[in-house]
Amino acid sequence: MATTLRCAATSAQRALQQASGSAGAPRASAKSVQLCSSSGSVAGAKLQVTAHGARRVQRRSGFSVRASVAEAASAEVELSAEQARLLEKRKAIMQAEAQSSGFVVTEVETTGQQDWHAAKVLGVRDVAAGVRCVTLETEVSRELVALENAYMKPGNVAQIRLNGKELKAVPSSPPFSAKINVPVLYKLRGDIPAGTMKLPQFSLSVKAPIELHVDEATNPELYAVTEGQELEVGPYVQESGLDLRPILTLARFPTVVFFARGRGLAVARAIVEAKDSDNGSMNLSFREEVRLFCSASKPSALCYQEKFADWESKNVKVRATVDDAAEEEWQASVGSFTALWDDDDLEYDPFTTAAIVCVEKESRPELMELLEEAGIPKEQIVSWEY
Repeated sequence: MATTLRCAATSAQRALQQASGSAGAPRASAKSVQLCSSSGSVAGAKLQVTAHGARRVQRRSGFSVRASVAEAASAEVELSAEQARLLEKRKAIMQAEAQSSGFVVTEVETTGQQDWHAAKVLGVRDVAAGVRCVTLETEVSRELVALENAYMKPGNVAQIRLNGKELKAVPSSPPFSAKINVPVLYKLRGDIPAGTMKLPQFSLSVKAPIELHVDEATNPELYAVTEGQELEVGPYVQESGLDLRPILTLARFPTVVFFARGRGLAVARAIVEAKDSDNGSMNLSFREEVRLFCSASKPSALCYQEKFADWESKNVKVRATVDDAAEEEWQASVGSFTALWDDDDLEYDPFTTAAIVCVEKESRPELMELLEEAGIPKEQIVSWEY
């Protein structure tokens, strides 16, 4: 990477005269230049000016400074107290955001945006019988991942390349926080201390975790991955993403109801766990009433049961049912979505209630009929289809 630092020429000419001497014999004079990186760190670079106007650049901490004699800095170019204070403040803010959000920012050689990026399996855990949650560390930098390829909406399907085979999986974690790309946007915007100008020629890589809902029956290769294994993540399928904008308004829709089953429960989880006012969020903590109606074939097939208590604490009341519980211990409802809805004590106004449907194709007809009988208009229903 290289950064061009341009400064006034007057003091540089004086430096040249001192280096040349009265008899014209060349003497070297080293000048120290302080360079501010876009991520808020400060690195030192030494620029040596010789009598004949040649220049030699020394590298340190990954930064390169190029300048001619006419463009060289004065004897000592340093940040003012105010610039240093602002720089440290910004650095502290960015470090705090990074620590709280679980993402890592590093500097890499400029490669431009690509469709596929290397990823690593961070962990694998069972969330139901035959279903696993696979956590990957993947690239999310806006410099390297185009917006049209990014995970921006709940329901965007991830494309995975494993052992030369392309697979697909539904993310169960929320879309990546907008804060993740703050350091990247700082760098792209070119914020630097007053009095200097730079042209960055490096990229910022941002790695963040994403959790995938993987079913053994439909995705056996991805189900079998182990911690530490490497694979590739490609563009997310944008057509499968949920457009929540029609039902986002808090005052218009104080009541929100979810219906989820199978892989759809992963999409519902991504919305429920999204932070308020962030990507993929429905600001559920500000709604008057939020209920999640979920279903599975049997109790052991119901995913994310360990998350239910946490969701309840976040203003989301969970109502679960199964088709059959004859051979397993189950204290909740048994039956269809319709029976679960009819037995619930929810009081709602159809015209101020928004519905989010995240179910497989075979369950969709039942729910469309249920919502029609409930009087909820079609324009207030957002349905995930994949």
